[in-house]
Amino acid sequence: MSIFVARSGKGTKAVSLMEIGGRCRLAALCHTLFGASFTDDIYDDMNCLDESIYSRLHMVPFNWRRSAEARKRLIIRFSTYIAQAEEGIALGDLMTSAIDIFRANKLGPGEKAGVLLVFLWGMYANTTHMTFWALTEILADEKLAAQLRAEIDDVLHTHGDIGRGDAPCVTDLPALLRADAHALDGPGLSLLDSVIQETIRLRVIATPSRLVSCDTELVVDAGAGRRVMVRKGEYVMAHLMGTHWDARWYEQPDRFVPDRFVAGRYASGVERVDGDNSTRQKRTKLPFFGWGGGRDICKGRHLAAYEMKLLIALCVHHLHISHADSGKHEFGPSLTDPLPPRAKKQSVGVQQAEHDVMVRLNLVGGGN
Repeated sequence: MSIFVARSGKGTKAVSLMEIGGRCRLAALCHTLFGASFTDDIYDDMNCLDESIYSRLHMVPFNWRRSAEARKRLIIRFSTYIAQAEEGIALGDLMTSAIDIFRANKLGPGEKAGVLLVFLWGMYANTTHMTFWALTEILADEKLAAQLRAEIDDVLHTHGDIGRGDAPCVTDLPALLRADAHALDGPGLSLLDSVIQETIRLRVIATPSRLVSCDTELVVDAGAGRRVMVRKGEYVMAHLMGTHWDARWYEQPDRFVPDRFVAGRYASGVERVDGDNSTRQKRTKLPFFGWGGGRDICKGRHLAAYEMKLLIALCVHHLHISHADSGKHEFGPSLTDPLPPRAKKQSVGVQQAEHDVMVRLNLVGGGN
């Protein structure tokens, strides 16, 4: 992130908000999985490929040339890397066991490269888009940005004053994370956790399917006698947005409510119904399927959530981010384009935005 901010000219030019999260995450992923020799210079090709995923998967006619050329360059890059790794020249943490798996399954060079590309795209795409949506909401809400900064400041203050054993006192977020890699896992960042969950609730559009293992009768409405029989061998598909945007479960389901998932918000008791003098029992558990469910629930959900949490915390705490058409150098609403931008009608997994958001960056108080 420090390198990205330096490249951006520290507020002198507009940069892509998607790129802030995407390029920084991709650089970290490549370094972690493939070693220091594999840098983020594949970002443009990876982003181009990601933009065409819906059309590729659903075989929708589109101008395929840029995407095909980007994929070809990525395959060549991965093939070269794999060949070097097999010779012991370049070896990242992931490749230590991956090469053995490739050999055991007798994969060809192109197949090996394809496997790595799919794996990296899966690690990169959904979390990057979720981070983008969360940052647009924060960018549009100065109050929320201030609350999140205060929350992070409290965590830093606690660690800085108290410390842990022989661990040194810390004054900024990177130093805290170097001293304690699990510092963001505590209860002190409940609003940030809620912002992430609320972003997932609004933006996930995955449609998981399950094979019915035995004849099952589903009760739709017991009082009205409405039931549906599903037979063994049929498939059942879950419409996640149909649940997450259901007013029976979530008040104002189409709105981004930052503290919706803060502990206690849906505690037991009664609450007043908006626009009505009546009250109703508070719900104690909300249906949330942001990561799927059952035995096929997303295996990387904890890592993905932590990545989002880390990147958003760093952006909020160490960067002043302003919309490119704004004269302010802080989180704040755009003067022209509304935030967040509209979502594409066709996306895969997570909604994609119709257009990027251009912003200016400045470091806060010289933080790194």
